[in-house]
Amino acid sequence: MHLDWLTSFLAVARHRSFLAAAQQLGRVQSRVSEHVAKLERELGVVLVDRAVRPVRLTVAGEIFLGRAKDVLATLDSARAEMAALRGTTYGTVRLACMSSAAGEFASRLIDRFGKVEHNIDVQVLEGPTSTLPEMLQRHEADLAILPQAYVANFPELQSVSLWDEPLRVLVPPAHRLASMCSVPLGELAGEAVVTPGSGDGARGLSPEIAAMFAAADVQVGAGRRVASPHTLVSMVRSGLGVGVLSELAVRLTGADGVVVLPFEDSSAVRHTVLAWPRERRNAEAVQRFSDFVVSAKLPDGTVRSGASGRGPASDRSST
Repeated sequence: MHLDWLTSFLAVARHRSFLAAAQQLGRVQSRVSEHVAKLERELGVVLVDRAVRPVRLTVAGEIFLGRAKDVLATLDSARAEMAALRGTTYGTVRLACMSSAAGEFASRLIDRFGKVEHNIDVQVLEGPTSTLPEMLQRHEADLAILPQAYVANFPELQSVSLWDEPLRVLVPPAHRLASMCSVPLGELAGEAVVTPGSGDGARGLSPEIAAMFAAADVQVGAGRRVASPHTLVSMVRSGLGVGVLSELAVRLTGADGVVVLPFEDSSAVRHTVLAWPRERRNAEAVQRFSDFVVSAKLPDGTVRSGASGRGPASDRSST
């Protein structure tokens, strides 16, 4: 049994897709499929049901999933312990990111961190923002960059503030709001609103945006959540609703064919945090990277949050 087989299996289990697993691992899809098939032959059971979309684990696959995670975690701990004997820090840090931070910001972080910490590998994991807290809970990720609103209901998670960024209103050029210099929250009363969220077509608003409207006592119309900021822009362009996106997400999409407007209200801000589970694994490597994230240059269009503190070793910075 090879370690590559296990990492390919875990990636397929995480993404429920051989293609997405291959993209995460930087491998061709055929290699990932081959790894899982060889693992199944060695174990004598089928681990992945390929007849459905998205693919899913069989009962045997669900049982083996925990064992595979334990094997890789034990190996990583052993490497870290041996590195400690040599006076170095070794390990893999799994960073889950909301989509607006997973591109340029995360790439820049990893590049610069790799130049000072040669023995710590950082893996970026992407997924719908609403799934990131559960990834931390299940120890599928060590750290996550996500909006503060998404960790508020998870007492088993801790976090430190990273940055604040304004939320923006997106409308088609012919919309009644398109000519305004800035938009009061109340102007969205009764409007169909599209926000980032857990999946295409999901009803309701994302937690942070729902809380913003509730605090302002504004009742919007039908809400719809979409997984991709690019999908949100497409829906707004087609006249299917007014979009609300963060500044970074707007920059990520380019927002072609829509009008982007600032909110008039100071409460229309996304608070972004670095979060982690209270029970940490490979603590030294995670701590080194989290310290690096907290002190890193902020993405353009954001400002540093007022909260102080460092990463996972500092309880005073937790939320």
